[in-house]
Amino acid sequence: MTEGTRWTDAELARLRLEGLDHLTHLRSGTATEHDAVEFVAWRMRSRAHEEAFRSAVRLSRRVREADAANAARMLSRIRIASNDTDNVESVSEATVVSLNSAAHARLSRRGLIGGALAASFAGGVLLLGRSMDLVPSASELRADYRTGTGERRLVQLADGANVELNTRTSIGLRPDMTIPAIELISGEAIVTNGRSGKAALVAGQGTSIGSDGHFNARRDGDDVCITCLEGQVEVDWSGEKRLLNTRNQVRYNDTGIGAILSNVDTTVVSAWKVGTLIFRDMPMPAVINEINRYRPGRVFLANKQLAARSLTGTYYMNRLDEFFSQAELALGAKITRLPGNVVILS
Repeated sequence: MTEGTRWTDAELARLRLEGLDHLTHLRSGTATEHDAVEFVAWRMRSRAHEEAFRSAVRLSRRVREADAANAARMLSRIRIASNDTDNVESVSEATVVSLNSAAHARLSRRGLIGGALAASFAGGVLLLGRSMDLVPSASELRADYRTGTGERRLVQLADGANVELNTRTSIGLRPDMTIPAIELISGEAIVTNGRSGKAALVAGQGTSIGSDGHFNARRDGDDVCITCLEGQVEVDWSGEKRLLNTRNQVRYNDTGIGAILSNVDTTVVSAWKVGTLIFRDMPMPAVINEINRYRPGRVFLANKQLAARSLTGTYYMNRLDEFFSQAELALGAKITRLPGNVVILS
């Protein structure tokens, strides 16, 4: 319905039930970030949706207050009974169980309301904590070098070797190794060999040693991807080795290392070095994840049909907001902009 449409009582009642369903799911412990984004998009459909949300919160608050009052009365009964030794047995086990249930309900409903508010926006800011990359991890804070959103940095190593850091990347120096070496804590980097022709990178369970060229390394949590851009790279994962030549790639994580991929498009892999992002038939969720690496704020995808599509295109990192105009025109996406550089595609 449009904003000017008059809602019937039955329709408003249905919206209130939908609001309660959203709140119940958000406090269930199984809700995802995508569920939270869908809830925000639901609230923004109309004034009636927003009022339905507020009504659901008010109802939840009343239930919480009623539970608290019942719990207080039960506690009073227990205290009175405990002061009267003749009547101690009159406080049944069912009463105690009921009291515990009320306390549990009170806590869970407090979580319900807190979760709902955290999933919405307060003061125009979407509160999604760590998912918005506002707080670096402990290992990132211990890094020797770090880059912020949209920042790139060249770090000179010993023997003329160097490492170029992509956006949101953290590295530590490894002076304990006999050749120029770093540890990739998070993010992405290109390692270039020095005069000796060798340089090393440690990431997770693997160590990569490049010879006579340079290679790209990306780490997302425990997942690591090594791509040989020029020369050779020997990747050692817990004693299991892979030898990469130019345009070869291998991936590994804490549980194992994969097979070598050949004929990788290294132009796409290293496009970030010249300030561009190149997508080749990439699923939309992966596209959004990439854009979020380079753009301040956060982009959320709240459209299942849009999430099922793929995208091919080239975008400049310093003009990433052009992506939203293209998504609106070419893909039919609805773009909702919120304070704090938050954008919802629905």
